[in-house]
Amino acid sequence: RLLNHLDDCKRVLSPRGSFFLNMGDTFYNSDLQNIPHRVAIGLQQRGWILRNTIIWSKTNPKPSASKSNLTPSYEFIFHLTKGVDYDYYPTLSKMSEKTRASLPPRHRGLKSSYSLSISPYIPSQEGKNMGDFWNEEIVRTSVANQKLDIEGEHPAPFPKEIIILPILQSSNENDLILDPFMGSGTTGRVCDELDRRFVGYDIINHIN
Repeated sequence: RLLNHLDDCKRVLSPRGSFFLNMGDTFYNSDLQNIPHRVAIGLQQRGWILRNTIIWSKTNPKPSASKSNLTPSYEFIFHLTKGVDYDYYPTLSKMSEKTRASLPPRHRGLKSSYSLSISPYIPSQEGKNMGDFWNEEIVRTSVANQKLDIEGEHPAPFPKEIIILPILQSSNENDLILDPFMGSGTTGRVCDELDRRFVGYDIINHIN
């Protein structure tokens, strides 16, 4: 059902746009289902291009009373696009004073010549490209605990810090951001702070 729902997201996404999908996994009959990667592979089969699998490491994951497996402490954020030519603005992190240029490539070809297709890493004075593991040093956040301005408790809120980087990395001011799982409206509030336009929708259950 999720894959069918996301077909419309792909349809309305700008050719140069990005789609970020955050998913955690779940157990069924004590068997971890690998739901996030099943969905990611299904999206690739429907024409999406997977650019990154980002690991969101939580500082205080939901406690687990299980005595037979580890406490789940991370979730995936998949970065998907419609093509290879898309808007992207890298986030640079601070360069260590010990960072040096890497050694020349040492990949020999069949004729004993070195491959020229692999370039050595040359550090930039402005910083280095951010990695795909986001811990508290990258995104200072835990599981969602912000106060929600809605009646009752939303079943799956997330901290606004986790979506600031994807928005900044893939859009400019006044660009239009779509959230197909709007929930309590966190994405919309962040878009307002970052001077982006916003459209969101979700399923609303009415209780008589």
